[in-house]
Amino acid sequence: MNTNDFAKAFDALMQETPYSHFDSGCEGIIPECRTCRFHRPHWKYQSCVFAECPYCCNPVSTIKNQSGTSAARKEVNHG
Repeated sequence: MNTNDFAKAFDALMQETPYSHFDSGCEGIIPECRTCRFHRPHWKYQSCVFAECPYCCNPVSTIKNQSGTSAARKEVNHG
């Protein structure tokens, strides 16, 4: 992931308040995607603004495969 993209995601996360509850209404590649402001469940080719989840410790791709589901595996240990 590009360092600049990570910085944007981190800045956006730090500006959130405990009372700003975002819910996209759809599950993502990991359960936390539903409450992420970068989650785009209805995009055709990927499910996030970023190609890799900026909040996961290990790189998790958000690119969708031909069937419309994410090519990423379900990650157990995420950040």
